[in-house]
Amino acid sequence: MTVPDIIDAQEQYKSGNKHTGGEVGCLDDYQEKALKELWIKLLGHFEAVDGKPITVGNSLVKTDALSAAGISTDDAAAIDNWYSSNQEKVKDIVYQSVRDKMYLEGKRDVIVPSTFKPLFGDSADSRHFYNAFWQASIRFNSPDSHLLAFLRVNKWNVNTAFDKLVHSINRRIDQEIDRLMWEGDRIQNCGITEKGLTIHVGCDRFGYPVSVVRVRLNAIRERCAADVERYASYTVEKAALMARNFGEHGLLVYDFTDFKIENVDTAFTKTIITIIGGLYPQTFSATLLFVNSWLFSGLWKIIRGWFDPAMAKRTMIVKDIKALETFIDRDQINTEMGGTMKHTHHYIFPTKEENAKMFDVEGRQAAEDAFSKAIDSFIQETKNWTSGAGPTSYNADSRAQAASAFDSAAGNLDQYIRARFMEERTQ
Repeated sequence: MTVPDIIDAQEQYKSGNKHTGGEVGCLDDYQEKALKELWIKLLGHFEAVDGKPITVGNSLVKTDALSAAGISTDDAAAIDNWYSSNQEKVKDIVYQSVRDKMYLEGKRDVIVPSTFKPLFGDSADSRHFYNAFWQASIRFNSPDSHLLAFLRVNKWNVNTAFDKLVHSINRRIDQEIDRLMWEGDRIQNCGITEKGLTIHVGCDRFGYPVSVVRVRLNAIRERCAADVERYASYTVEKAALMARNFGEHGLLVYDFTDFKIENVDTAFTKTIITIIGGLYPQTFSATLLFVNSWLFSGLWKIIRGWFDPAMAKRTMIVKDIKALETFIDRDQINTEMGGTMKHTHHYIFPTKEENAKMFDVEGRQAAEDAFSKAIDSFIQETKNWTSGAGPTSYNADSRAQAASAFDSAAGNLDQYIRARFMEERTQ
């Protein structure tokens, strides 16, 4: 059997035919066999590491100044004292977070609960692999999609896909991605957020949401090193969650319009490439570099070496609006890139009201219980399917129903375990 090749994204968009092979509901016998084998390995791994929590090591949240100081958002006096002692730092655009600016402007409501609560009773300083996997799977309509992404990008090599999947979950634990999304954009660098370095606007020709990195707004000297990975991780996770209801894919565009050499940040670019390749394979249907400048040629020689084969086939340079229209209709392209969609980024501060569900302890517990029940049902159906004890067809109604129940429970739980995005508060 010939291993299915990685699909060339440009050919898909040019033809207008979305390639769905290798995705849920569109598997051939070879692919179904690989998925079954990967589930067997993953279920075995759940048992092997049961009761062995993984310690959080490099939290992206604790690099936020107030969090690093161990100040609880419930302790108003401690917060006042900290800000009084750090006036110079919090007013400096290099270090100022959204939370800092809100405080300085008198907006001092508690935006999210002060005590972060991981899923399924995990402690604040460690996570169990099982729990972290299912939390990460919330961004998919079916848990199968999570596994299939790693299988497709690794050309259906089950062992490699398994290793990469396990690594991705361990890294999510190490960096506390769950808590990063709990805190939301309030701990992000305020300058980056207010300017809209990355905006999420419009949809591509397949209906996937478009994320645009506006390179000209990247001012390296206006934020500290800790902001880079935190912002990149938050932005990509946000894009993945936003894509959940749009076919689980998005389109990423780097807009180099009017960029200067001082806007080029190879550390930021490499961080995003590493994050996407390691944690979010095939989340983006394509990555476009919208650029027509001789300045970019030297940079491209550096950047292209960071892509793995799968990302390389999905990354391409588009030099003008006509080329961009291969991927995005003109009425979905922002005017600043030559399209007709009028969009002006205006950052709106978060509010406690938009995160009201996060404060509903009983509602959270009920949603978590329903999610746990949906997981148990899906696992049992998967065990039946992989062992041959139940229907052997991948599309058996009982397993499809379990996946649908998971999707519903995950969507309901989501509102209790993370802060809302700016894009959600402006809908």
